[in-house]
Amino acid sequence: MVRRLIVSIGIILIMFGVTTINSHAQTRTSEAVETLRYYFDLLLSGNLESAKGLWTQPIVERSSRFGIEYEGIPFKMDCNSPIVRNLTLMRDYLYQPAKSVEQISGSNYYRLEFSAVVKGNKVTYPYYAYYDGTYFWLTYPQEYYCQDWPIIETKYFRIHYDPDISKDFLHPMVLEAADTFIEDIADSLNISNSDLKNIADKKIEYFYCKSDSVVEVITGKKVKGVFDLPTNDIISAFFPHYHEIVHLLVNIKLHPLPLYTEPLMSEGIAVHLGGRWGKATPTLYYLGAFLIDEKIVEIDSILTMRRFQKQATADMAYPASGLFTAYLLDRLGYDRYFELYRTLSNPVYDSVLFMKAPRVKTILYETVGEKSWGDLMKSFNNFIKPYASVDAAFAPGGISNGREIINDDNLKIKQNKHWIAVTITGNGTDFPTGNIMFDKEEKLQNIRSLLFEEQYEGKQQFPGFRYGLRFDGNEAGLYDYATNQLIAKYIWGITPSDSYKDDKTKTISFKFKKELSNGVVPWKGEYTLLPN
Repeated sequence: MVRRLIVSIGIILIMFGVTTINSHAQTRTSEAVETLRYYFDLLLSGNLESAKGLWTQPIVERSSRFGIEYEGIPFKMDCNSPIVRNLTLMRDYLYQPAKSVEQISGSNYYRLEFSAVVKGNKVTYPYYAYYDGTYFWLTYPQEYYCQDWPIIETKYFRIHYDPDISKDFLHPMVLEAADTFIEDIADSLNISNSDLKNIADKKIEYFYCKSDSVVEVITGKKVKGVFDLPTNDIISAFFPHYHEIVHLLVNIKLHPLPLYTEPLMSEGIAVHLGGRWGKATPTLYYLGAFLIDEKIVEIDSILTMRRFQKQATADMAYPASGLFTAYLLDRLGYDRYFELYRTLSNPVYDSVLFMKAPRVKTILYETVGEKSWGDLMKSFNNFIKPYASVDAAFAPGGISNGREIINDDNLKIKQNKHWIAVTITGNGTDFPTGNIMFDKEEKLQNIRSLLFEEQYEGKQQFPGFRYGLRFDGNEAGLYDYATNQLIAKYIWGITPSDSYKDDKTKTISFKFKKELSNGVVPWKGEYTLLPN
């Protein structure tokens, strides 16, 4: 590869205002900056093949791994960069490639920060470079921070896990669940067999971090996890992070696709199919129905990117967008839904950012087949009523008919074709609290559950049951300790019901649909009752 020679290190250092530590570091710093300058020149000249040649080979391969392309973005492996996203605008601001350069912890990796004031707005973006002893190569931060992490492979994943995370958390059942999720969602999205085989052959690179602070160090974002657009990597403090996996699978399904989509659609489908941050879809829909019913969040308030971003800071936009996606899919089906998804997408960021709410409303109600936005909202509000009522998948009260399967002291459990109902009485002065654990699995013996250890603060050994029904006088929920998911929940403070608790007898009653526990039922002698 032809690389530009550095004529004068001193001149370059003065010109670029680079932060350095010593003379040896100055030389390396200069070379790093010159590599970035050369990269920008290649982008501006349209020499994308040569620009690609400045990146490390793993990044080049991963970027193209699943065939995803973004319309209007000439260079996918750097598509997060504001420079690549709007090269025409940024071309006049690239004369100073890096405001500062930092050698990371004495390694051969360097962080270069681009910074410029563009039309009155400060634009910053970090680039990372690796020195191989001869040349600098552009790369991504996970290549440095995760380079020595242990690896576990499954059918569809290559999991790089933080050494501070016990391998016991990555037990066979959670790995199988992640692979099964890929196949289930691929079936729902009608992803081609060739694409599914490609995922199996090449693997999804998953970087499993010990905390969201580690995610922030790697990605620069204080979040639980991200789907990294340039590399197709998933970087998360949670496994399996179904929400981010859905983002990847949707992009595989739709490629090529515009880079920008109204979050109502892109986040809505990820919530609908993957929940969010360890909360499964039924839990989020129960919360979303409450937020909408109480007018804490309205669909009008999350229609556009700017409106969604305001609501997203408090995490209230996601349950509502997921519910709205469920409604759209009910009315349209997947094929027409994704036609709508593309309609509300664009290769140009400003076209999505500044899309007006009236235009989005018109597109939505005309696509669904309603006469007006008001008619669409009436239809939607009728659709969501069951999600926060006695017909919800997890609800207060019992069932009028059914067979009793447990009658132990103060605990009674009944079942019928669709429901499991629990009634439990306290000690006469307080409401009962506890965790009914059921479905003992051989694969869960002698392993650790991250969710269980968080709930019990490491003070009790995980007993090897997949499901738990945690309850007290204020709420009850179904948890999956194999996949670390809150499956569904009822909260008395959100939807008060006399059916849930009886103050005189200190009894609580709740029920849930069998499908939530995959049809598994707590049987007499095959469950355990733990204190909270």
